[in-house]
Amino acid sequence: MYGVWEVGNKTAVVEEVQWKKEEQWEERSLSFLHDSKIDREFSALKERQIDLWNHEFGWMAIAELILELRGHKTREAVLRALANFLLEKKEEDAENYNRAGFLLFYSYGTMTILLQEVISFYCEMVRGSVNVRSSKRLANVLTLLQTVAANSEIRPKFVHTEVTNFLIPLIMFRSQEETINNVQAISLSVLGILCQAREPQIIQWAIENDIIDASCFALRFGNEISKVVAMHIIEALLQDLIVLNHFFYSLSVGVLLDFIQTLKDLVTLLAAHQDLSPRLLFHIIRCYILICNDPRGLVLVVEFLPSALIDGSLTKLMQEFIVIKKLHNQLLEIIGRNFEISHIIPKCDNVVHNPAKEILSNLEPSIFNLTSAMTTLGL
Repeated sequence: MYGVWEVGNKTAVVEEVQWKKEEQWEERSLSFLHDSKIDREFSALKERQIDLWNHEFGWMAIAELILELRGHKTREAVLRALANFLLEKKEEDAENYNRAGFLLFYSYGTMTILLQEVISFYCEMVRGSVNVRSSKRLANVLTLLQTVAANSEIRPKFVHTEVTNFLIPLIMFRSQEETINNVQAISLSVLGILCQAREPQIIQWAIENDIIDASCFALRFGNEISKVVAMHIIEALLQDLIVLNHFFYSLSVGVLLDFIQTLKDLVTLLAAHQDLSPRLLFHIIRCYILICNDPRGLVLVVEFLPSALIDGSLTKLMQEFIVIKKLHNQLLEIIGRNFEISHIIPKCDNVVHNPAKEILSNLEPSIFNLTSAMTTLGL
């Protein structure tokens, strides 16, 4: 798509041609999240370069383009132009990118227009009429919402408007269509940008609106990118003590056990198909470590620890990705310092070379007994 903009006259004439390449779903979903570089390194074999057109406008035109969103005939093209420009410039000019989020949030009617786009897409999902064009259009809308979420000054006000809450039904809509799955991943990334700041108002919003539940849903039913972004959200939230307490002492036992079981199932799947998503395994292990910061979480991790993490099934993968191996060793050390080794590796005696058993065997004597700990905690 190419755009020729006459901003001074507040008019836009758009010539539409076919895109040279498909939308960069992974770039849009992950690039705004902290510490996501490692995820893109894991998928280096699939990495694609962004192919954006040469824009005929700069930062000074952003305000004028935002006003053009009010026109129905030009809205789709303006959304595309704004989103692609912001996606391209967000790292090289952080100050103006931050300003763009401010303009999007405070300009008259803009947030209402973006919300209308989200609702319209949701109606298309229910009717089963989503196509590539509509999914790309919503992707552009979500990219603008990412810009708003990335602005620390307006982030608390943004969640107070509850616009972000309208993304949750979209995220929790079950579908096998790739176009919908990709949009769900970008929707999750908007929540991820909010949660990674771990500001008090955002933490309270995440708890009140069950953001962890939405993330767990994505872990069970989302595509690979959605799962990775969902893990980013869960990791960010579990680093907050308030969320950690809520997670283990306010959530129902059923929800908690479903989450732990989901992690276990994912590790089992990744052990059977080790080329599927090494980066997802990385995040799962890091999440296990965070869960172990709570005594009840530590007990649950041991009780539901996937056999693949202790029987040597992932040795080859960990030799290839040293960062995963280091995290794995850290997890085993945490567990081995707190529980009797016999409870942790009862099925590993026949394994000729088991790195997990070696690590656990070299640790100091345990201070917890798994059975008595679970009894004390009511599990």
